[in-house]
Amino acid sequence: MIENATGDTWRNTRHELDGLALVTLGTAHGTVAQRSALTTGHKTILTALGLPEPARYFDFTTTAAS
Repeated sequence: MIENATGDTWRNTRHELDGLALVTLGTAHGTVAQRSALTTGHKTILTALGLPEPARYFDFTTTAAS
């Protein structure tokens, strides 16, 4: 399905998508999970598959004030 939709091999598509990362950043005030920036290749694949761009930020957590 992915090869038909993207016009590329699964190996190439997977290699491009392997560049996506989700990182959790922590400070004294809390944490936030943030994905890496999308490349043109990521956007092309997502569009070909009819998928929306994933949210840039996930899971904001603040620490309680003491």
